[in-house]
Amino acid sequence: MDFLDEFVAVRETATAASGLVTVEVDGTSDLTGLKLDPRALRLPAAELAEAIREAFGQARAVARQRATQALPEVLKQDSLELNSLIDKVKADTQDDLNTLLSTVNELTQRLDRLKRQ
Repeated sequence: MDFLDEFVAVRETATAASGLVTVEVDGTSDLTGLKLDPRALRLPAAELAEAIREAFGQARAVARQRATQALPEVLKQDSLELNSLIDKVKADTQDDLNTLLSTVNELTQRLDRLKRQ
């Protein structure tokens, strides 16, 4: 296994909302798993979204640290190309998270409407 495989193979999980939300990310900060306890769907949409963001942020921070440790020293040097790549990964990850949170918000709002009927 080369260092790129090790980087991508990193997995880190974190929980929020008293364990109702569990998020898993890989070494590139991509979301690889999201588990919602059925009770999490009873949370208000904003609270559920915040719990997902919190768990994602925690898992991402630890995964980044572990992934950085897997990099050879030559790749840890500051370079414009590497910084550009890191910025792109960050932006892509944020876009993915925003899409996910939007979907969760829509689902939660639908569930809220169904409960009121």
